[in-house]
Amino acid sequence: MLPLSLSASRVRLGNNEDGDEDDYRVSAVHEACSRGNAEILKRLRPDPARDDFQDLYETATNRAVIDVLAEKALPQDVGPVILHHLWWATFTERGYWTATDALRRLFELGVRWTQSSPGEIGNVRRSLLKASDSLFVEFMKLMATADFCSPQILSEVARAGSMRDRMKKVGFMPPSHDQRRRFDQMRPTRSREVLKKFGIETPKPPPLPPPQSVWVGHWQPNGREIKMARAELFERVWSAPVAKLAEEWGITGTGLKKVCRRVQIPVPPRGYWAKLKAGHRVKRPSLPALPAGSGEEIIFHAPSEPTAPSSS
Repeated sequence: MLPLSLSASRVRLGNNEDGDEDDYRVSAVHEACSRGNAEILKRLRPDPARDDFQDLYETATNRAVIDVLAEKALPQDVGPVILHHLWWATFTERGYWTATDALRRLFELGVRWTQSSPGEIGNVRRSLLKASDSLFVEFMKLMATADFCSPQILSEVARAGSMRDRMKKVGFMPPSHDQRRRFDQMRPTRSREVLKKFGIETPKPPPLPPPQSVWVGHWQPNGREIKMARAELFERVWSAPVAKLAEEWGITGTGLKKVCRRVQIPVPPRGYWAKLKAGHRVKRPSLPALPAGSGEEIIFHAPSEPTAPSSS
């Protein structure tokens, strides 16, 4: 039997006595990487000429080990490294933060995932789907960081419908309009960035229609209610400056403009009244239509009208 080498990362020992498949023993270098012992790894002096650095990177358990290996050489193929760390974090008791931290350090050192076979990408996708929600979220955010992974790789990883469903489940993808009220889950941080990096476009939800009646201001004990149809308010804001109308109705000019935006009433642009006073012809827009029964009545809570002074 061959002696166990301390320099090779793995040594094949040949068939065992029972004629079974080849057995393997790991070297001290491999053991130091798998146990995350960077100090021992330094003493063993790993060498790309003797050790399988691809295997060592797949086995490395923390960023300190990654740093020791990177002093000698970086991995030539990062896809299997990502897959191994993802698999290890999914099917063992190693915390997912250990795997993500080691990979993050590798990316920080300049390694990029730019090419892989379809089968390899499919294996990464399947491992992600088997991962816990927390591991899935962390790996997706890691892969979407900066230019760590190429757009083509990310697009291929996310193209399956099962990946879209998982991204919805963990909150990356916003709920549809009809699910909005039932959606009480917090979205992960950087959700928009992740969706963009993975090439996923989500349609913007349609704006909510204005309510049938719009109430403006706060009720006052001695106040008054001013009711007007939407078409009437449109005529009023184009017949007098917004600031003047707002003062009359007991609100601010900014508040009145917000009300108009809410019920989709266009207001005169800046400089409109000056141009009109100077005799210029200024085009007035038409009032856009709203869904039937929506926002057709505006009710202002205004202060009571000032009492006229009595004559003595």
